[in-house]
Amino acid sequence: MSSLTTRQRDLLGLLMDADTALVTADIARQLQLTPRQVNYSLKGMGPWLQQHNVQLDVKPGVGIRLALSSDQQQKLYRTLNKKDSYQLVLNANQRQQLLAYYLLLADEPLILYQLQQLAQVSRTTILKDLDSVTEWVTQFDLELQRRPNYGIEFRGSELQRRQALCALLWGSYSDEGLWEMTHTDGLVFNLAVDAHLLPLLQKTREMIRDTKVRPAIKQVAHAEADLGGRFSDVAVLHLALVIAVQAQRIRAGHYLETPPVKMQSLRDHPIWQTAKLVMEIRPAGKLNDDEITFLAAHLLTSVRNTRWPADFEDEGESLALIGRLTHTISTAYQLPDLVHDSTLRDGLLTHVIPACLRQELGLWSPPQTSNRLSEKYEFEHELAERLAEMIARERDTVLPPHEVNNIALLIRAAYIRERPNRLQRVLVICHSGMATAQLLTARLTARFPRLSNIDVMSLRELNEVRLYSADLIITTIPLGSTITNNHQVIQVHPLLLPEDVEAITRWLD
Repeated sequence: MSSLTTRQRDLLGLLMDADTALVTADIARQLQLTPRQVNYSLKGMGPWLQQHNVQLDVKPGVGIRLALSSDQQQKLYRTLNKKDSYQLVLNANQRQQLLAYYLLLADEPLILYQLQQLAQVSRTTILKDLDSVTEWVTQFDLELQRRPNYGIEFRGSELQRRQALCALLWGSYSDEGLWEMTHTDGLVFNLAVDAHLLPLLQKTREMIRDTKVRPAIKQVAHAEADLGGRFSDVAVLHLALVIAVQAQRIRAGHYLETPPVKMQSLRDHPIWQTAKLVMEIRPAGKLNDDEITFLAAHLLTSVRNTRWPADFEDEGESLALIGRLTHTISTAYQLPDLVHDSTLRDGLLTHVIPACLRQELGLWSPPQTSNRLSEKYEFEHELAERLAEMIARERDTVLPPHEVNNIALLIRAAYIRERPNRLQRVLVICHSGMATAQLLTARLTARFPRLSNIDVMSLRELNEVRLYSADLIITTIPLGSTITNNHQVIQVHPLLLPEDVEAITRWLD
């Protein structure tokens, strides 16, 4: 009798719960698969469904649904709840992440046959997987050594091993991460429910239980209370993961070797005492100055929600750099008031300075945002690159691309805050009557909050005084070349069509 893979089980469950036919693209999005993977899985489900007298109804242009009665549905639910009815099929990416995690936590070299038995794949497959893992860990200055008659193990410092562990558990290996970090549940292993189907999954589930993130989140809260400020939500989760991994390694007897000189200097820094306090709350072993310094470095370089009452970084040097950056932004936009934008200044201070320190201390950190400023904002991207070059010259620090993107986001936000002050009056010319005029005005206000000072008038009421007092004229009828050539005029449909929204957006940008 044929069996389902765990992927086919999840797909079947989705179809059973659906009230209507589902298209392949929707199924792929919900299961985080490609449409090709969905189609391949559906094809493989055929024999199993036939054995259970269930028909898969596929209609081009309509979607996919299961043709079954309520009794058949209940019977299928009972079958799906039996844990011994499936085959686990991992893709190469998932297998590589599991192997990397197992090897990073291994206390001794492992032989190839052990890995084959754990993953239940061939020797050739394991070797290919190890090649990919070897390439990934080079960014952390780790080396995966494979020596005949000795075994396979990572070689590198404990600091770099922890960095790789945090990055792997965060999901930086690929977009198809096996773990998730949440404020409510801590570290979640997405394949835990199927751990009984594969020895490597069983081992991973056992090891992951010792990475206690939820208590570590409370330790971060203690740090915030002691420091008098709040970290960003992403920074809280990352700090909790750092603390949990640190505690796990210490319990296993793996202490940090002597940290880099720059990091050692933090022992005289005020934040060192906060790090000590945090580690005393849930001691994982004997307190060690190097371990306290390790945590202090992460606390100091984490992104904050706002500027704190007493930031620890040298105020003179940092504020002088931020002052030069804001002056450059103000000059580029030709908006002198941007120099006095405290939101921009504080945003740069709480993002740029920690980013520089992370590079100087060699610490890995996840991107604070996945939002990439659109390529149409070429000016902001180029300006952010110029600022990054200034930072590189002054602090001898090269910021990674995602940090440069953060600067572009801050720049764009500052420009948006400043631009509304330049729109003193917007004229809306509509000759279709009051109802249409009010509908158009309402849609404009909803779509573009910056267009708050809107005056609606007919073409007959338009005169030179009103024309020259307007920053923008939005009209539903042609105004003639004389007016259009000498004023900011956008002609729109009375119902404000999508192309009209795009035209106004381009003008505002």
